[in-house]
Amino acid sequence: MLHWRPQLSIRLTLLLAVLVAVLAPLVIWLSLQQRMFRTTFEPLVVESRKAQLYLAVAALADPLWSLDAAEISRVLDRTAEASSVQSLRLVETRPTDDSRALTHQRERTFGPDEAAFSGAPVCLQAPVLREGQTLGELQVCFVRDQLERAFTSRRIELFKLAALQAAIAALLLMAVLYHRLIRPLDRLKEQATRIAMRGDEGTVDWRRQDEIGELGEHLNDVHRQLHTLFGQIERQQKALEKLALHDHLTGLPNRLLFRELAQSACAQALREGYLMAMLFIDLDRFKVVNDTLGHSAGDALLKIVARRLTGAVRASDIVCRHSGDEFIVLLQDAGTVEQLVQAVERIQYEVARPIELDGREARVYASIGIALLPDDAREPDELIRHADLAMYEAKKAGRDRHGFYRAELNQRVQAQMAVERELREALARDEFELHYQPQIGATRGELLGCEALIRWRHPVRGLVGPLHFIPAAEQAGLIGEIGAWVVRAACAQIAQWKADGLAFGCVAVNLSAHEFRDRGLVDIVREAMREHGVRPDEFEIEITETVLMTEQASLSIVADLQGLGIHIAVDDFGTGYSSLAYLKRLRPRTIKIDRSFLKDLPDDEDDRVVVEAIVGIAHALHIDVVAEGVETEAQRDYLREAGCHILQGYLIARPADAQQYARWLADRPPDIVSA
Repeated sequence: MLHWRPQLSIRLTLLLAVLVAVLAPLVIWLSLQQRMFRTTFEPLVVESRKAQLYLAVAALADPLWSLDAAEISRVLDRTAEASSVQSLRLVETRPTDDSRALTHQRERTFGPDEAAFSGAPVCLQAPVLREGQTLGELQVCFVRDQLERAFTSRRIELFKLAALQAAIAALLLMAVLYHRLIRPLDRLKEQATRIAMRGDEGTVDWRRQDEIGELGEHLNDVHRQLHTLFGQIERQQKALEKLALHDHLTGLPNRLLFRELAQSACAQALREGYLMAMLFIDLDRFKVVNDTLGHSAGDALLKIVARRLTGAVRASDIVCRHSGDEFIVLLQDAGTVEQLVQAVERIQYEVARPIELDGREARVYASIGIALLPDDAREPDELIRHADLAMYEAKKAGRDRHGFYRAELNQRVQAQMAVERELREALARDEFELHYQPQIGATRGELLGCEALIRWRHPVRGLVGPLHFIPAAEQAGLIGEIGAWVVRAACAQIAQWKADGLAFGCVAVNLSAHEFRDRGLVDIVREAMREHGVRPDEFEIEITETVLMTEQASLSIVADLQGLGIHIAVDDFGTGYSSLAYLKRLRPRTIKIDRSFLKDLPDDEDDRVVVEAIVGIAHALHIDVVAEGVETEAQRDYLREAGCHILQGYLIARPADAQQYARWLADRPPDIVSA
């Protein structure tokens, strides 16, 4: 099939269209003007000729009557001078004495331009009358093309005016079309070129005359490309939606999708009145597997656990990976409590089966917290939170346990949150203070130093001991700020006692194991000692055995503190995971026997064995031993005989604030105060 394509470019086509659009109406307008001019002025020309004839006849009546030849000649000359008169002829008809009629003629001589319009004249004649008597006959011949000459002159003027108007209109129209059509068309061509080249360098050949047709072909190609692109975008969008709503590792619904599904499930359970259970699952020993076999093995384990969880529940139930090694299972229509417990135990059994990873057998267990709808909550978020609380409570009892949510768990959390809020306010209002308990030599009773003990001066509850707020501070992430405050306050007090001339020995500060995860601790201690002029032998840091058993980074911080010359003491020795290897490596200056081994001394044989063993190890490693919690003279005497170096407890003095402790120092006999 043949397709006709124009041979003119769009620009030339527009130019011709503009010319036709402007000239065609102009030609029609000129034609109509000529016709109207002729129709209007032809009768006027005829009447004008008659008027000229009759005026001449009237002017000749008197001269002919009086035979005034000169006047007759003047009238005839004046009439012949009119531009429309070609010639005239006067014949006197009144007989004269010689009985011969007189004839007067006038003939006009035309110039070169006027001669071009000459032709057969139009002649009119009329008698010259006076008192009813005919005196002569006047014939006037007028130029025939007089009207044509007027038409020609007018046509020339109109053409000039029309040509000027046409030029202005064409220019304006071309300017408008260029800006509104040609330039947008060029931009479309540029865009079509870029799309056709798909970002590659080069140009598209636009030399064909049918630019719009070619542009249409390019736009069709663009449409096909966009259709393909939209298809790709739609597929990518579905993939992104899956990524956004599913866990990338296990393929299980993530928290966002789970929440939507749980909302619908909760609404249906409330509407139909059946029991629904929310299970919060945490994998026990997953960190051990992850650290031992590597993260890739940990990921493989999570995939296997996800498949086992999905296989252990019904198709109507929902399994979600919450985060890390935590999963959530929503059991719809859980039946009776007995049936629910069976389902939970089935899940625990499936999770606890051995898993082979890289040729090695691994085991993990599931600690599960259970919250019920509608008994415990009616919204998914609240159910998850309650199940999470129940899981932590079950985890405290050991691994592979499950437990149901109880209202007192939430009350406990609320109370803890209230304590955390009050702790933040206490830091802002500077409500903490340090109390000091002395440490003396077991043999001579000389003052060796003291331990700084933090207290909270609560505006309502009064003086609060550390056991009531330190765990909450550790869980809230405030222990670092509190520890930094303790270090600065103790250094400031040391500076004050030195300024007052008091002999105080060495001040020990107890820091939490959580603080040894932050390398900024070393900078805090160094800066506080520098600011207050504290010597290393005047400051001691007590750590728990938990710090010794943590990762290498914490041990590195301990080593850095020892590098500052600061003495390290191991507090509550014997209650944690005591490690002789770490004692040998770090060589603390002192270890403190926990008060739990002292309270039944010297009567309890087991306590005596433990204390003597600790003292023996310390002596072998050249480490001083501090017995804290000494309350009776019998305890003091036994510890002195057992080889303890330092004593601390109520028998010596109770903890006191800075002013009270300063008075206690001042009241001590000089002979038992160390130099």
